[in-house]
Amino acid sequence: MEQPTPLTDADRTWAAVVHLAPLVGYFILIGQILLPLAILLWGPKSAFVQAHAKESLNGQISYTLYGLALLLLAMTVVGLVIAVPLAFALVVLVLWNMLQGALAAGRGGTYAYVLILRLVP
Repeated sequence: MEQPTPLTDADRTWAAVVHLAPLVGYFILIGQILLPLAILLWGPKSAFVQAHAKESLNGQISYTLYGLALLLLAMTVVGLVIAVPLAFALVVLVLWNMLQGALAAGRGGTYAYVLILRLVP
């Protein structure tokens, strides 16, 4: 039986970066999705980094879709009352998952984002 490849510091660093990169990407149109996608496609090919990149990408796609739905909801007067607190909760959830994912990656573990769609297998 083949032994799994031990994690390197570079693997843990790349895996942590893939969770935090969307913070920079939010300043670029859909950059929060493009940065994890770029790391998935062109970053290190270790299974550890790839798994974290997929999790981050799934999270960012899901949270972007949720944000767009809240934007549509906010276009109505009643929806605005509902959308503002939900948008605040979404921001907190996004930041919490990104931080927890980065910390888990730094420890060499895994982390599953909550309330996301698994679109990238």
